[in-house]
Amino acid sequence: MTKTIDMKDEYILQIAGTDLNYRSVVVADHTPTALQILKAGGFKDLDQKTVIQILPTGDMEERRPAENCDLASRKPNRFIIADADCLFRFILDDSHLVWPEDSISEEKLRAIGNVNDKADIFIRREVEVDEVLNKGDTLDLTALGTEVLYSKSSRWKLNVQGVKIESVDPEISVSDALRQAEFDPDQGWIIILKSASGKRQVDLDFIIDLREPGIEKLRLTPKEINNGEVIAEYRRDFKLLPIDEKHLNEMGADWETIIDGARRWFVYHAYILPSGYNVEQIDLAVEVPTNYPGGQLDMFFCYPALTLSAGNIIAQTQTIESIKGQSFQRWSRHRGHSSPWNPQKDNLITHLGLVEESLVREVG
Repeated sequence: MTKTIDMKDEYILQIAGTDLNYRSVVVADHTPTALQILKAGGFKDLDQKTVIQILPTGDMEERRPAENCDLASRKPNRFIIADADCLFRFILDDSHLVWPEDSISEEKLRAIGNVNDKADIFIRREVEVDEVLNKGDTLDLTALGTEVLYSKSSRWKLNVQGVKIESVDPEISVSDALRQAEFDPDQGWIIILKSASGKRQVDLDFIIDLREPGIEKLRLTPKEINNGEVIAEYRRDFKLLPIDEKHLNEMGADWETIIDGARRWFVYHAYILPSGYNVEQIDLAVEVPTNYPGGQLDMFFCYPALTLSAGNIIAQTQTIESIKGQSFQRWSRHRGHSSPWNPQKDNLITHLGLVEESLVREVG
């Protein structure tokens, strides 16, 4: 009589620590105990290990050493194994999750909760407004009892030359943004991206990360005027400091230097203002003395003249200065005694920082 030997199937499962770097382990039973999984994974100090199984439903459950884990219908079969004195329990999108540490990063939470990158994770609050868990944040699991979290797809906003668009994807190409705002990308534009970090010129292929703090708007300027002539290049009647020119060009600023009579002017075209003024952008001028940076930069000039949307009077702006035939409004704003001009450290860029501060203060 011939004896038939049944070959046991091999089952592959994935195990990881709290770093969530999974590796494959083979077991010979479709219902191994947690202890058998630990041995298959080559772990030592078995009595100190906690085994957590991630179920197909999205729930996570602790498995006791002698408890069987059904692998037959669960693919992928994933387990988290760690040293843990206790487990912290919370709910994410109706899935009951456990974690062997007292805190968890947003990145790991997104991974174990199977939350895609296009959705935000929120912490539900009973009294306060629900709190969003931002990229790079860490959730303290000891702060409350059972945390309840949920995910929700975000809609990212961008102002394209005054047209507000929304994107379900946090990243969008400049060309797609223009199309969504119903601007023809092929028309020929000088495109400036304004964000918290400043302004810079971008091209149609540039990818805008709308998650970056301070992303506000795209400004479009036609490369040609109505009669088809290319806009004249800006004048460079005198040179600025290399650090000035480098910074301005990196920002994508439209600027020129003009000698008007005996006076030298720096002019920043289409300078974007904070909300609260009668216009959105101006030509901003700064007088540059011939001995700059030994001679300090002082005050600034605006065209057209600015008024506040709220109707309040802006102090020390009543004087008008003619620059290349245009009437610029002078803002008499000066450095205080505690921060005098330092030719070793100060330059046009630091002065523009004071200009921005002055403009923001009036509408703050």
